[in-house]
Parts: sequence; C-alpha cells; structure tokens
Amino acid sequence: AKFTDDCKFRERFQENSYNTYASAIHRTEKTGREWYVALNKRGKAKRGCSPRVKPQHISTHFLPRFKQSEQPELSFTVTVPEKKKPPNPIKPKVPLSAPRKSPNTVKYRLKFRFG
Repeated sequence: AKFTDDCKFRERFQENSYNTYASAIHRTEKTGREWYVALNKRGKAKRGCSPRVKPQHISTHFLPRFKQSEQPELSFTVTVPEKKKPPNPIKPKVPLSAPRKSPNTVKYRLKFRFG
C-alpha cells in the first residue's frame, strides 16, 4: 500500500467535542460538498451501504472505494519503542530487628450490641 493523495484528510475539531474527517481532494461535482468518513464507536470506517444509514442523514457522507489494480497488503507491522529499564537503586543494608513482644499480652474480644 502506498500513501497517496486519497489518504489525505482534513481534520476539524467541532464545538460538540467531535472530530470530523473530510477528504482533502474529493468533493461532490455538482454541489461541491466535502466527502466525510463516518466512524463507528470503535473507530472503524462505516460502510456506505449500511441499512441503518438513511439518505436523509445529511451529516454523513461516505468516501467511495476505488478499484485497485493490485491487491492491497492486508497485514501491517507495529513497531513499539523499547522501554529502557531504570537501573535498580542500591538499597542500604539495614539489620532487621525482631519485633518485641511484651510479656503481658492482652487480648480484647469485640462485642457488637445493636439496640
């Protein structure tokens, strides 16, 4: 897959905290309207032939799928930068002393009274 002009979008931050993505080069020929990508709640592009999308929904325009001469590459690789581990801090050796028990240990039994 190659990065072409079809991959360029104009991102707008709307007042209602939504982002819209319009094609940078494609527009409707007659009216000059921009073509938008509709994303679902998982961030994937919605298809234009969805039965849930009605023609009266003017807020959603779909990008056409262009025919490709070559099969697109369906796999991709993600490179994650390696995190460097911080050096282990040197802990000072402190002799641990055993906790002292008093010879007269008193045990208390809790009583709950309601009423």
